Amino acid sequence: MSLVDRQGLRALTIRKLAAEIGAPTMSLYKHFASKEQLHDLMFDRLVRRLFPAHAGSTWQQEFEAASRHARRELLAHPHWIPLLTRPAVPTSSLGFYDRLLRLMAEDGFRRDAAIHAFSSAMSFALGLVLTERMMSPHGVVVPLQRLALLKEAIPHFSPGTYPDIASAKSALEGWSFDRVFDLGLRSLIRGIETSFARSPRKARKGQRLA
Repeated sequence: MSLVDRQGLRALTIRKLAAEIGAPTMSLYKHFASKEQLHDLMFDRLVRRLFPAHAGSTWQQEFEAASRHARRELLAHPHWIPLLTRPAVPTSSLGFYDRLLRLMAEDGFRRDAAIHAFSSAMSFALGLVLTERMMSPHGVVVPLQRLALLKEAIPHFSPGTYPDIASAKSALEGWSFDRVFDLGLRSLIRGIETSFARSPRKARKGQRLA
């Protein structure tokens, strides 16, 4: 993971890995049968880092904590993002997933609703990270570059052309991915709370649902 963090997944070879840890190249095959299996093991380790156990007593708290943590980790380690394309089942995430489904069931959600809700939250968090890492060939974040170009173009619009965009120029100055993430995550959680028909909430000992 450290080697990929520095050089990218494409740069990873068994020979480089052996040199990284000071071991004979062939000895590594005692731990994994192929480079594909190594990638699967790395994927499982990545998911373990993205979704550690949280202390939230409600599914809303777990959703928010998990989404924020996963985004921070991937922004800090962008070379790990390609590992998310692995089709293997990350067993390291099953404990977190199981707990989240239990919390949602305790709040009256059906299993199918809970599964779709969780998938929506993770797709939003990880999808925004991919957008934030959308780089031009020169290493510039493309959405930010587009925003800068739009702000430069607004003063040159013909009078009466795109008036609502022109009036929003000052608001564009405060635009940020952090604000987009906060709004999207909170809106998603509130939407999940109201979009699914639920059975009456079950009382939990010593806990109060959010």
